[in-house]
Amino acid sequence: MRRVSVWAYPWDLHDIGLDAALGRIADAGGNCVSLATSYHAGRFLQPGNPRRRVWFPQDGTVYYRPDPKRWEGKRIKPLQADVVADEGDFLAMLCDRRDKGGIGVSCWTVCLHNTRLGMAHPDDVLRNAYGDPALYGLCPSSPAAQDYVVTLCREIAQTYAPDRIELESPDFMGFAHGYHHEKDGLGLMPDQVFLLGVCFCAHCLAAARAEAVPADAAQAAAVAILDAAFAAELPASAFPGFASQGIAAFASHPALAAYLHWRCLPVARLIAAIREAVPGTTELLLIDFDGSDLGGIDLGLIAPHVDGVLYCAYTAPPDRIPVLLGPVRAALGGKAVVTGFQLFHPNVAGRADLAARVAAAAPFSDGFNFYNLGLVPPARLDWIRTAV
Repeated sequence: MRRVSVWAYPWDLHDIGLDAALGRIADAGGNCVSLATSYHAGRFLQPGNPRRRVWFPQDGTVYYRPDPKRWEGKRIKPLQADVVADEGDFLAMLCDRRDKGGIGVSCWTVCLHNTRLGMAHPDDVLRNAYGDPALYGLCPSSPAAQDYVVTLCREIAQTYAPDRIELESPDFMGFAHGYHHEKDGLGLMPDQVFLLGVCFCAHCLAAARAEAVPADAAQAAAVAILDAAFAAELPASAFPGFASQGIAAFASHPALAAYLHWRCLPVARLIAAIREAVPGTTELLLIDFDGSDLGGIDLGLIAPHVDGVLYCAYTAPPDRIPVLLGPVRAALGGKAVVTGFQLFHPNVAGRADLAARVAAAAPFSDGFNFYNLGLVPPARLDWIRTAV
């Protein structure tokens, strides 16, 4: 039986009412709930929530009860969200209901995208070629950040025993879509946006040098390319093939190309460490998407350490979906592929559009996830039932 899950926030379960919320999911054909267990800030318009129509979640917190003893002596520690104390531990409630015959439970876990922790630990964040910090993202090369993510996942799995953990952002976050009120008056080209997001922090540089990767030459090359972009009167791409070739477009800069290829190793090692920390009874899925290789995701390296991939095909039309999922399926060598869809309009035109996308994904998919319980009108959840 395919697992059909709906992503949800704990405050939505509280405001809708747990019974009513699970009823909505079941009526839509869902047999699992993917609960935000560690999450970042944002501004959410919530037509599916009867109380909090517009909501600003507390930044960089966890939505379960961490054990202080487990975190003693650790430099980076989680902060329990206030709503857990005020409104309840919904992860515990869901797991209790599952154990009594209820629907499955998946922990939607944001790993390194955390502005609160980044501001508190600037020595462990991503830094661009100029050394400027990206405070919204911890670096996967940082030992303290690695320890934080591994301990987080170990605690969730050992304390609550969810059916699965969905890993979001265990890689190198880019320059775009990381912070609030982002400004760019230059009009950066895609290759320049990418280079501004490449991390050259002390942890990355030291680790790359230790593996004979020309990290310093790579950093100098990135600075030279970006300096030229900043000096130009109007933006122009120095790597016009970037959109189609990705990292391969930088082959004319051997040191930079070597460094960009090296970045997949810290990410794969972090995910391997998470797998060792999480009992085998809890499935481990990597949340993946088109272009994730730019953040250091190499499915061939990661496949041995996960039970599968949750591939977000949010903006892909039906004819594009097989093109995306086919290589993912092949790279995983028989591991599970779960396809994620949005219910956002106008990205998804309606019931028939979603059904066509799910049908296109079905031959490649072992399950489906749908986004998101509180962020869409309750009537739109019925699209799921039609699609699956």
